[in-house]
Parts: sequence; structure tokens; C-alpha cells
Amino acid sequence: MSSPGAGPVRNSALVRRFLPPGVLWAAALFAAPFLNASGAAALVWGAGAAALIALFPWALVTVLDKRGDLRRGLDRLGAPPVILGAFGAAFVVLRIIRWTDGPRALAAVVFGMIAAYALTAAISRVVRLDWAEVTLAAAAVVLPVLLYLLLPGVAGTVLAAALAGVCIGALIRERRTVRKAGAAAAVGILAGGGVFLLLLTYSL
Repeated sequence: MSSPGAGPVRNSALVRRFLPPGVLWAAALFAAPFLNASGAAALVWGAGAAALIALFPWALVTVLDKRGDLRRGLDRLGAPPVILGAFGAAFVVLRIIRWTDGPRALAAVVFGMIAAYALTAAISRVVRLDWAEVTLAAAAVVLPVLLYLLLPGVAGTVLAAALAGVCIGALIRERRTVRKAGAAAAVGILAGGGVFLLLLTYSL
């Protein structure tokens, strides 16, 4: 039987666990709209999506956890509170994109993120995968591609390759076991990166 204070400690750990992946996805969400729009419109789409999907759920759970409102947690629903909030926000963003004919490259990033986590959750029933490792693998595809398309030419190619190397290097440093890191990399690249690239071809 857990003590009354166990919930906040557990949820604080979850908040710290999902913050780094949230920052990486926020970077992709912020950059993607600039492929379909420019100026203030792209800035509003990028900043709004990044804040709503990647940062707002983390901030909300952090505040609620400090107040003790997450003492019992939401584990019974099958996902941590941060992820539940992010998925709800992602649905809202996708609906807004559809209603307003918004930037489709942004939708590609959102669907890639959803696909990566959905497959992570499914495989984790057999082999527990780390969401940070999955995100690093997906980021090794998503972020360099966005950078290359936003900065075409030699400079963009060099920076994209360097960014991919940084993500891969971080994944290697974060790995717990070779088997789990390999599975996480496969999920991130195939689901997160693959879905993103597939949908991106229809958005440009």
C-alpha cells in the first residue's frame, strides 16, 4: 500500500522524464509551419503548436503535482498525465489545421509524434521502451529533414547532418541496453520519422 506522499514523487519523476522529449518535439512543431507559410503566420502556428502540445501539458502537470492534485495519478487510464494532455492538445491542433487549411507540414510532425508513442506503448507491453530514446531516434530523422528543407544548400546539408549526428550520439549515451535501445531506435525511425516523411511528401 502506497503512502500518501508517493503520488507527487512518482508524478514529478514522470514530468522530468517527459520534459527532454517534449523540448525536441517542440522544436519540430515550431519549425514545421515555415515549410508551408511565412512570417507572422508561420510563427503563430509554430509557437502555438509547440506551446500547446509539448509545453502546456508538462507545465500543467508540474503545477498540479506540486499542489498534490495528482496524488492518485492517472495511470489507470494507460498513460502518464503528460502524454494524455499532449494527445488531447494534438487532437485540437489537428482539428484547427483541418478547419483552417493550416500548414500540413505541422500535421505531419503531429501524426509522426502520435504514431511513435502509440507504437511505443504497444511494444512496451512486451519490452519496455524509453520514450526519450524513441524521441531521439525520431528526432534524428525529423529535425534534420526540417532543417535541410528550411536551409537548402551546402550549409543546410552540413547542419542537418550535424544535427542528426547529435541526436544519434545522445541516443547512444542514453541507452540502457543494446536490445532496448535498438528497439527504441527502430520505433522512432520507422514510426516517428517514417510517418512524418510519408505525410510530408503530400504537404509540400
